[in-house]
Amino acid sequence: MIETNGSPQKKSIPFIEILKQAGLIVWKNRFLLWFGLLMALGSPGSFNINLNGNDKNFGEHGEKIRSFFESHWQIVAVIVIILFVIAIILFLVSLVAKAGLMRSVNLISQNKETNFKEGWKNGRRYMGKLFRLAVLFFLATLLIAIVLAIPVIFLVVAKSWISAILVGILAIAILIPLMFIFALTKIYAEFYIVLSNLGIRSAVEAGYGLLLKNIGNSLIFGLLLMAVSIAAAIVLLPVAGIALVVLVPTGIAFYYLSMIAFALFLGFAIIFFLSAILFVSSIFQAYRQTAWTLFFREIAKSEKPEVAETIHEPLEKTIPAAPEKI
Repeated sequence: MIETNGSPQKKSIPFIEILKQAGLIVWKNRFLLWFGLLMALGSPGSFNINLNGNDKNFGEHGEKIRSFFESHWQIVAVIVIILFVIAIILFLVSLVAKAGLMRSVNLISQNKETNFKEGWKNGRRYMGKLFRLAVLFFLATLLIAIVLAIPVIFLVVAKSWISAILVGILAIAILIPLMFIFALTKIYAEFYIVLSNLGIRSAVEAGYGLLLKNIGNSLIFGLLLMAVSIAAAIVLLPVAGIALVVLVPTGIAFYYLSMIAFALFLGFAIIFFLSAILFVSSIFQAYRQTAWTLFFREIAKSEKPEVAETIHEPLEKTIPAAPEKI
């Protein structure tokens, strides 16, 4: 590393090369897609539900649903608990998969052999730390959101609408950059936990320090990944259109032919649709995490050498980190 006046010279980040390399790594090491699949299963999804209050049947349906909940609240409670437990299990599995993918990509980038079994075995060791890190950032985010919301709620209750709007805009203006800082700090802290075996506190400190030194590069890389995902979605739109052109008329034909045949077709179509979404999500998750791993290695290797030792294989290159603080 070339130094000028006692300080290390900053080097430019090969963003496009990192994105290309991430694609090649995933293509040549397709077992990484299994990690992507497990990460996709543990990622929260979004559902759009249309609740039209002007629908004349809305009140009737709502009353039926309320009546069912009141009459069978035990069943509803059991279902909610089961779904919550399943969600927690899937989230923990996704953390193991994320750590396994990080370790695997880190080895692959050094031309070392690895596989899914080895990556999963290594990833399990970091599940506890990654879970506690996720809880920490969730609680911190929730606390900040509550603190920013309190003045707005107070002004709304006082019916000071203009002040509530102005304070709300200010709260959002504060919250957005904080969420950006939190998200990237968490990403880097995860890498320091998995690749440098730091404790949670030291990993957060190291991640935040790395972000401060590379905030511009981090923003650029995040936007590039977003652009890649948008481009991939645009490419997949014609495929989705063709599928709809085939499935919709077929479904209509089955509907008029037989209700049993229509029900079977509808079940197949739903399974096919969900499987396609999961498959695409698996590819994206594997690619995105691979790209972030390569980007982290690129910006972290310029850190100063007073670093924590990694617990990687003896010949593996050390990933720099901040010293452990007790």
